[in-house]
Amino acid sequence: MSLEKGKGFKKEEPIQELMELVFEKAQKESKKKSIHGLAKYLSDRFEESFQFNIDINTFTRYYKGYISKEKEKQSPTDDVLNALCQYLGHKDFKDFEIKSECEIVKRKLRKEITRQEEKYKKMISMSLVVGVLLLGTLSFFISKYYKKNCMIWVEDHYEKIRCSGLENERKLNEVELQKMRKIIPERCEHELWYNKTDNKVTFFTYYGKHPTNGKTLKRVTEHICEIYILKPRDSSEANSSLDSIE
Repeated sequence: MSLEKGKGFKKEEPIQELMELVFEKAQKESKKKSIHGLAKYLSDRFEESFQFNIDINTFTRYYKGYISKEKEKQSPTDDVLNALCQYLGHKDFKDFEIKSECEIVKRKLRKEITRQEEKYKKMISMSLVVGVLLLGTLSFFISKYYKKNCMIWVEDHYEKIRCSGLENERKLNEVELQKMRKIIPERCEHELWYNKTDNKVTFFTYYGKHPTNGKTLKRVTEHICEIYILKPRDSSEANSSLDSIE
């Protein structure tokens, strides 16, 4: 940190910020980009507007010390600091320093607020992700344990049930659910299936497995149709007919 003759130590941070603002304003006003161009513009501007003489070389040293970092920093005198601050619209360097400290505090507060907002957004995002995962898991268990994904035979048809491991419970088959019926036919329809178990014949409207004993159903033939559907069935005829079925 530089020591000004007879004036004590000056705060480095406000001076650094002051120089950056001065050259930034000069560049906007003059459209100059070279060090010499900016230094000349500022030297002329201070002489014309403030009747304050700061030569081109001095501004060049300030630029190389505070902006481009090519040279060692040389702290300005109090008068120069006050003039630079007046160029930026401040009363003097003390006024600039107070406002600068306030701005630093504001920037730190804004930075902290932004950090907290980002943290809050991340927390919300994580909560949403966790919520979606929980909802998905809950939906899976509801679908698995509460949705009617199985069916069971009830008297003469299938009914939907929740899968629970019951005897004769089967995985849901929408086609069988709609088409499979046990019937007592009065005539020979185009497609019928039958099963003979324990000398008893039962007829169904759809092919596949018998709903309760699991045997494969057979298509009704003309022979079966004639004997069990079309002919009158008294006890003696039925008993003798049952023995002829394979």
